[in-house]
Amino acid sequence: MINFAAQLHRTTVTGLLLLIALTTAMPGYALQARELGPVVSTDTLWRVAVQAQPDDTVSMPQVVYALWRSNPAAFVDGDINKLRTGMVLQVPSRADMLATEVAAARAWYYQAIRGQRMSALVPATPPTTVPLAEAPPASALPTPVPQPQASGEPVVAPTAPAAVATTAQSAEPAVTTAAAQPEPLPARFSLRQQHQLSAAQRYFGQTGAAGQARAHTLLSVLSDWSWQNDDGSQHFQLTPFLRWHQRDSASNLLDLRQAYWRYAASNWEFKAGNDIVFWGVSESQRLVDVINQVDMAGGVDMEARLGQPMLSFKGWNSAGTLELYLLPYFRERLFADPAGRLTTPWPVEQDIALYESSEKRSNLDVALRWSQRFSALDLGLSYFAGNSREPLLIPQPAAQQLQPYYFQMQQFGVDAQYVAGDWLWKLESIYRRSGPQEFVATTVGYEYTRVGVFNRSWDLGWLAEYQYDSRGLQAPVTGQNDIFVGWRLALNDVAGSELLFGVLQDLDRSDSRSARLEASMRLTNSLRLRLNGWLFQSDDVTDVLYNLRRDDYIELSLDYYF
Repeated sequence: MINFAAQLHRTTVTGLLLLIALTTAMPGYALQARELGPVVSTDTLWRVAVQAQPDDTVSMPQVVYALWRSNPAAFVDGDINKLRTGMVLQVPSRADMLATEVAAARAWYYQAIRGQRMSALVPATPPTTVPLAEAPPASALPTPVPQPQASGEPVVAPTAPAAVATTAQSAEPAVTTAAAQPEPLPARFSLRQQHQLSAAQRYFGQTGAAGQARAHTLLSVLSDWSWQNDDGSQHFQLTPFLRWHQRDSASNLLDLRQAYWRYAASNWEFKAGNDIVFWGVSESQRLVDVINQVDMAGGVDMEARLGQPMLSFKGWNSAGTLELYLLPYFRERLFADPAGRLTTPWPVEQDIALYESSEKRSNLDVALRWSQRFSALDLGLSYFAGNSREPLLIPQPAAQQLQPYYFQMQQFGVDAQYVAGDWLWKLESIYRRSGPQEFVATTVGYEYTRVGVFNRSWDLGWLAEYQYDSRGLQAPVTGQNDIFVGWRLALNDVAGSELLFGVLQDLDRSDSRSARLEASMRLTNSLRLRLNGWLFQSDDVTDVLYNLRRDDYIELSLDYYF
């Protein structure tokens, strides 16, 4: 017995030494935890991803993307900035992380960290260890571009059953005969909720052209409630948004950004209600993104959007993903009044808006998009017909106001993104007929990222895009013949610190340019600090930037998630 025990001891020690030697010699095959968490309030997604990174050959954006892809229930509305506390995250395999090109994952991460609602890049196999009560909806399962949605049952404590990862098979004893199958349980809906409180302070470099104040305070609240049944086939989403502007009551807003019901099957989904749909790949402007109306009071970058009533269908198979949209009600563009700055010199009066369509706001708009991934190429083709999202503003000198006119329009669009090593090539192009105008607009460029600059773990990206509009100097927007050059610095730290600086130069007007600065970092999982700044220069009264020549500003924001 003593000899047997000694032999067993020697065998065990030898095995452990061999295991240590193998994992040390082959770090790519080091053991990975299958779960991480539960998430606490001081965690950030980057801090969690550091624990999930198997080795240095897997980039952090690849790890972050794979975690997001495998844990749709852990993020409010698919936003990586809104990681739910109490969640136990399923760690994807190293192979799953490497399945996404580094450049594509990096570009996805930079857009997602800015709060854009992102779709999946590549098909991914859902983890087999997701709790039954937190299974991702069918639209998050293996498809070319499904969009994960936050759902599931709240975790009340690390030791609660919902916080323990169990396979769907282990939730019930294995049964091999139909007669022994348990009676189906009635459908049960579970609730998740999370909220965001934001406080922003804008400081302008000088008083406005009409004497507007230099300091502006903005407060906003975004609430998210989501209900989903046990099998993930039905989902209810409610996301109201409230904003208060200190100087401009026209910028105050109460909006239902999302308020929809969705039914999801294995390779299709149907949705009815308000939602926000994001199309496009370029950095400097959004040409193909046409479904949702722009909230101009939300930022001069025109990335804030209003919720759009819709009926939508999305289906996917090996031939690609097809999206169909019926838009029964039109949202007029929201402009700030002159008191709020960063807007038109006269107020835009929506009460006297004109429409080419006799149905006005009730005109039935339609849109569709097909997308597919071909190896390193992501391609999308889109079509839209309905009320133009960009109104013609007609001056009314007697009343010193602007009257918006919404033409009918047709738009054909193409967007493409091609990954080649550390290079990411981007294209957006549209052909549009709107009222008396018929034109082509294009944005084309690249993003190149150098990893490990300054002998640190930092990534430095170079961005360059060319903007063209066939209307030339008659175009009522920037980008008719402009070039955008920018740099993005990612510190790859647990705070997700990032800085973007870019300059847009008009090639037809040498004195017309704008510059922007964006920076953000997570203080905790519940707090994010953001810095935004814009500079405008123009001496040409026919230039759209001329009205903003006195509106250079810096904005400091603090977001609190609870």
